[in-house]
Amino acid sequence: MTMSDGKGFGSVFSNIKNQIDKLPLSGKSKQKMMYKLGELKELTVEAREPRIALVGRRGAGKSSLINALFGEEKQMVSSVQAGTGRGKWLWYPSDNDKKIRLLDSRGLGESERPLESADSGSAIAQLEKEVEAEQPDVFLFLIKAKETDARVEEDLHELNKLRAYIKEIHQYEVPVICVVTQVDELDPPYYKQLPLDANPEKAKNIQAAMKLMEKRFAENDIPLITTIPVCTYVDFDESGKMVYDMRWNVDELADYLVDILPNDAKLKTAKAARAVSAKKKAAQKVIITMSGMAVLIGVEPIPFADMPLLTGLQALMIMAIAYIAGREVNRAAAAEFIGAVGANLGVAFVVREGVRSAAKMIPAAGNMISGAVAGAVTYGIGQAGMAYYLEGKDLKRAKEAFERGKKQFRKSRRNEEE
Repeated sequence: MTMSDGKGFGSVFSNIKNQIDKLPLSGKSKQKMMYKLGELKELTVEAREPRIALVGRRGAGKSSLINALFGEEKQMVSSVQAGTGRGKWLWYPSDNDKKIRLLDSRGLGESERPLESADSGSAIAQLEKEVEAEQPDVFLFLIKAKETDARVEEDLHELNKLRAYIKEIHQYEVPVICVVTQVDELDPPYYKQLPLDANPEKAKNIQAAMKLMEKRFAENDIPLITTIPVCTYVDFDESGKMVYDMRWNVDELADYLVDILPNDAKLKTAKAARAVSAKKKAAQKVIITMSGMAVLIGVEPIPFADMPLLTGLQALMIMAIAYIAGREVNRAAAAEFIGAVGANLGVAFVVREGVRSAAKMIPAAGNMISGAVAGAVTYGIGQAGMAYYLEGKDLKRAKEAFERGKKQFRKSRRNEEE
């Protein structure tokens, strides 16, 4: 991935890796650091668009769901159209604006042919051809709340065959999320207020629909990550202004997607997602990974050598958080932000070296304390980045988030040790 100014994740990552390669680390320490480095590379340098496979009958609400997850306010027509031939990978929202890779495997068990003919004789044959070329990261199985008692065995049977085929070809168990759509239509029909589950009767019917689908999946031996009920209905006037918004529980689905997708798909999924909670979840994953690596760097008795490593790591972290927020920030700008929130690396360096000097008699303990300092500062910087870039806070609030983050990290470390 390269940013428009040419100073993207790759160059910063390469600099970090080159410095680690030169360090005189023990075998075990080097192994731990290289593992973290691999995770860091997946999250940043190798970041790619997620590949989401959709399963569901006509009218299940796939287009509305994808728009609710990733679309702009006024964009309510996507590439996933009712007349599209089954089993074709598509770019959402378009070939010119590639945010999400979508596979519409709708109506696997439907007998009628789509308006646009598929390349192969059957839906499943076409899908096998597509998933062999591109492995889906996740299946979203969509069903209308009022149709959970309808026949879906054919779809579930075909879904199972497709998952088995992918496992054989790619050695990957594709996770499945069942999305129960249009739950606002469940009884009582007059209740249209958010949250929809605030009404006891509607909440009871939503739970019943979810449990029925979980039972159906269990009967077909398809493991489910979760079942999520949603409503994606919105309406706009002729000028494109939103006049009615009934979206409910879509953010929870976005959060689950960020959780279960492979590391290399998390960053771009979070960037494309509308839900700030999903963006923050991906950012937190980056922060935890970077902080863990900072601890490993701080633990090593390598005075002076750890400073450029830590500064590079922290800059890359801020670049990644800004990227999730839709901002392009190079290393220099990231370093400027880190300084602006009061993360004085020179002071932190003096503190670490002071700890090391005082702990000459018990060097292992001294190094562990240094690791905790490095991890706390890095974690605090990450929290400041989230506050500034994702929550829209000013620098004063970002500084407060930095201080809170350091305290949170130290507290969590103490809790782990107890």
